[in-house]
Amino acid sequence: MEVAKGKKMPISGMLRVRAAAGTAIALGAIIGHVPEARAQDGNWWKPAADQRVALHWVLGGPLNINDPKQMGLRDFNGAELPEPDVYDIDGDFNSPETISYLHGKGKKVICYFDAGVYETYRADAHKFQALSPQIWGNADEGWNDSYWLDIRRISDLEPIMKARMQSCKDKGFDAVEPDEIDGWENDTGFSLTYQDQLNYNKALARWAHELGLSIGQKGDLIQTRDLVEDFDWTLNEECFQYNECTNPYDPIIDKQVPGLQLYVQRNKAVFVAEYKAFTSTRWNNICAQSTSNRFNTTRFKLGLPNRGGRMPCSTSIGW
Repeated sequence: MEVAKGKKMPISGMLRVRAAAGTAIALGAIIGHVPEARAQDGNWWKPAADQRVALHWVLGGPLNINDPKQMGLRDFNGAELPEPDVYDIDGDFNSPETISYLHGKGKKVICYFDAGVYETYRADAHKFQALSPQIWGNADEGWNDSYWLDIRRISDLEPIMKARMQSCKDKGFDAVEPDEIDGWENDTGFSLTYQDQLNYNKALARWAHELGLSIGQKGDLIQTRDLVEDFDWTLNEECFQYNECTNPYDPIIDKQVPGLQLYVQRNKAVFVAEYKAFTSTRWNNICAQSTSNRFNTTRFKLGLPNRGGRMPCSTSIGW
């Protein structure tokens, strides 16, 4: 569960509680293989790790291009910031005119949508409701009218998710950020396995690339070693708070595994969002680690409100 929609507890803590079930999970049913989409093969946008990339992330409604704080031009205290390089905004709430405006300023624009939950208030909610048997399960804790999807039913979800991506493309977005792609480690109401999640996430990457769109791995840190070849960049929330950026715990094999550094090793950009109000000493340490690891780390306000602003670790161009 991610804090773009609300993270309940550290992944490592939750999974250690579930580690005893690792053997059962590993033996869970595996559905048919989904062909892999290799992120390096296309001509879509591929942000690199060898230079800083400033991200601004706003999900609290349509972006007001006339508001400096909404545009990421102010920090939490109102001090001026250089323009961000990339905007990550909700695909439903924002118009083609907004994306065109940002492109005119030389920015890249990411289209946020939920890929792992059904939300009753989305314009395409009827498509989920038309599926039988019901494709959603337990409530997405902390978020009203949001329910986990049975992502094993890839053939049912494919036309819905492809249509969402096509809408992003039609509006002019450069990339997509599919959220909630870690159902296998949440209480979804379904017996989702590690492999079930890989199958679905790889399918999402393939569908995006078929449309010529860049796609980011949102969260699902434990599976990075199995997804890094399929996605173009990654966006993680709170890995510094929970000390898991480079060593998340995998309950299936009962040990820590490589994390975000796998993207950097392939010269793919890493974005990290933190929300906690750290002490200045701790924040300086986080930023030093981020520079050393080439992670683009920024503090945002919890919930990513329109007027939240941003606090990047650095406004330098180079590392």
